[in-house]
Parts: sequence; C-alpha cells; structure tokens
Amino acid sequence: MEAVPLTPNGKVDRAALPAPDFAAGRSEYRAPRAGGESAVAAAFAAELGVAQVGADDNFFALGGNSLTATGVAARLRESTSTEVPVEWIFTHSTPESLAHRIETREAGRVENDGAGSAVAVLLPLRAEGSRNPLFCVHPAIGLAWCFTGLVQYVDNDRPIYGINSPALTDPDAHFGSLDDLARRYVREIRSVQPHGPYHLLGYSVGGQIAHAMAVQLRRDGDDVTLAMLDSRAPSEAAFDEEMPTAARLVAEFGGVELDEAESAMTAEQAARLLRAKGGLFALLTPDHLETLYRQYRDLVLGARTHRPSTLEGAVVAYFSAATDSTDDHDLDRETGAAGWREYIIGEIHEYQIPTSHEQMTSPQGLSVVGPLLDRHLNLADRERGVPE
Repeated sequence: MEAVPLTPNGKVDRAALPAPDFAAGRSEYRAPRAGGESAVAAAFAAELGVAQVGADDNFFALGGNSLTATGVAARLRESTSTEVPVEWIFTHSTPESLAHRIETREAGRVENDGAGSAVAVLLPLRAEGSRNPLFCVHPAIGLAWCFTGLVQYVDNDRPIYGINSPALTDPDAHFGSLDDLARRYVREIRSVQPHGPYHLLGYSVGGQIAHAMAVQLRRDGDDVTLAMLDSRAPSEAAFDEEMPTAARLVAEFGGVELDEAESAMTAEQAARLLRAKGGLFALLTPDHLETLYRQYRDLVLGARTHRPSTLEGAVVAYFSAATDSTDDHDLDRETGAAGWREYIIGEIHEYQIPTSHEQMTSPQGLSVVGPLLDRHLNLADRERGVPE
C-alpha cells in the first residue's frame, strides 16, 4: 500500500486494510518429510491457523511471535513426547531446522540445550537474504526477543538480527556509557556486514544506543538508516522516578501477575514462577534474572546521563506511541521526534502509532510499525541505488 489508511481521528482505519496475505513472502512450497518435519509443520499450522506449512517456511514470517511459539512447544510436547524449549523456535524457525534440532537431542548429540544462542549478543531472527540486514537494538531489559514479530513484515530477502546485552553471556561485561556500548555493537554488526549501508532499529533506550551507533558509523563514512521506536531524548529535568524492583520487571516483561506478598521475591523465586508459567522467559536462570535487573538499572542510569552527539547525513524514521502510557516509569523524556531535533541534522520522518510505549513491539504495535518500517528501508535503499 502507498499509505496506511487513517480515520478522521488519525487512527489506523483497520476496516480499510486489505486482508493479510502471509503466503506472499513465503518460500516456494516444499512438502515436509514424514516424521519430525511433518510434526513441526502441523504444530505451526495449528497454532497459526495456516492451511499449509512447508518445510522451509519461517514460523515468524507466517505470523508467529514469542506468545504463539509457546503454543507450538506445547503441541510438539504432546505429538512427539519430547520437551521442546521455546527458544529453539527462535533459532530453528523452519520445520526442517527445528525437526533436525529435536532429532539431534533424541540421538544424544547435545547442541547447547541452555538459553545459549537465544541470549547471544547477535541473535539471527532471519539469517538468510541478499539485502542489507536490519539490526534491532534491545530496550532497557537487554533482550531483543521483542522484535521477532518483524519477520513477517520486513522484506523476506532482508536478514534481521536482534542485539542482546553482552551481560547475558558475559556477566563481567560493563560499559562506562551508552557510547561505549554502541562501539561494542558496531563491532558486532560489522562481523556480519563489514561495510554499509547499515539499517538500525532501536526501541526505547535501544533507540538512544542505535543513534550513538549511527553517529559512529557516519564518522567512519558509512551510509546509515536509523529507525527509533518511541526512543525519546532525555531532557535536562531531574529524574525523580523510583527504579522498579526486580519483581516488577519480571511481572512486566514475563507477563506474570504478582500480588503484594510476591513483590519482594528473590531471583530464585522469580525463575521458578517463570518456569511454572512457561513460555520463552521460562528459560532464564536466576543468574540471568539478576543480570537483567543490573543491566536494566545500568542502562536507565546511563540513558539519564547520556548526551547524544549530532547525527548528520542519515535517513531517520521515528515511530511515536500515540496512546498515553499508564505506567511510564522509564525516563523523563521529550515527547516524539521533537526531542531529537537538536541531535539530528536533516529530515526526520515521524509516524504516529496507535499504541502505548509499552506495546510498541506487541503484535498489535508491530502490525502497524512493520509495514511502515519495511517501506522506509526499501525507499532508503532505492534512493542510494542499492539493487533490489
């Protein structure tokens, strides 16, 4: 579509949107082999309501996300009598690759059964494709899992990588500033794409980090496309907000409801609660949770003291949360793209997204952000003469 249809109130006119065609970006159909591939394809189809799933179809490109991945794991547990960790669907997202992963465990050939690659600094959400990749920088929680839903909207020939906090695989990793962390992430993305143009996306505090990365890449002479999801620039005002407890973070990001008695739970208690609930966050150990809380605290404090350098010559898109947040404990920030005008020289394309800050990467949020982001990336490539 040339533009997203809006109602007179400026909200997305969903009634005017065409029905989604998840088959449009799929690989040429190849029937799954009998056995493991067929079992995985059947689980994908049942959970996503898709009539037919091929051996090479990507779960996230079909419309899957971290929530529906939990349902797939439960279905496979029943149909194969094998415990399938949800994180395997992140790193083995086709029936062929996931079936091979399951068969490898059954044969006794262990391939990193822990959280492992799901918390690696560079997490390939889709490694295949000939176009320049999209790199997605985590929010303050330090995990890039929230970006999985983008796979179904972004050109299927464009690789997508999430960037997780290094602290999850190296608890001793510490960074003195967001600029230091950005330098580490620039090294990471250059390991898979040595030269630009680069496409960066950051959510919340991740947008500040992505902006710092873009500044460094531009200084090196690389072209950059920067997209920011409600990543408001810090203001000069005092920060009086109380830092959330570890239990509150578990409740918010793990989708767990806590009563007052549980508000002071330990990391061990939180890990047990997440395991009981199931889902992707069930793979996190008490050590992971303690690291995530420290990471969150350090990133928020770092963001409060960060003063961005000026970015010039980049193509910039800013996605604003148009719905007021009911629990914005993040930062005292300027609203929308206006707060970044002094740090970005050039045009900022701003899009109003009908959701709250916390729901920007929810399935509903990404259903609006995803198509707009894909169009923005493709236009930037076209203007630079990058072959399609």
